Amino acid sequence: MNHDTTDLATRLAERAAGAWQEEAAVWLLAADGHWLPELERTALIHDDGDGHSRIAWRQVAVACLSAGDGPLIGTLAEWQVLRLACLLTGRHALSLANLSLLDETNKRLALHAVAWASGGRAWADSLALLTA
Repeated sequence: MNHDTTDLATRLAERAAGAWQEEAAVWLLAADGHWLPELERTALIHDDGDGHSRIAWRQVAVACLSAGDGPLIGTLAEWQVLRLACLLTGRHALSLANLSLLDETNKRLALHAVAWASGGRAWADSLALLTA
């Protein structure tokens, strides 16, 4: 992650702090590496005026319904990561039929994010899903 992306991930994480589901979704997108710059490029990340940023989750979920037909660019596997992030927020229902497209690293990231969303970061860390 470059410096700008790291700063963006920090601002998003600060805004999500205390909400496990959104924390996990933001973490997943930051850890994946593809989506934060892409969401920023397409203006789907907004500055909330107090130094924090937020993802326009509703618009991102709509983009997931027409993957590849809009301004967002990603591989099939990257789209699955974005769909999972939307699902983790608890506000959107999207298909995860192609999770098998994820490589081992991204499967571990996805499992860690799901654990985080359901039990918090400390619990997800205790499962050691990110160690190979």
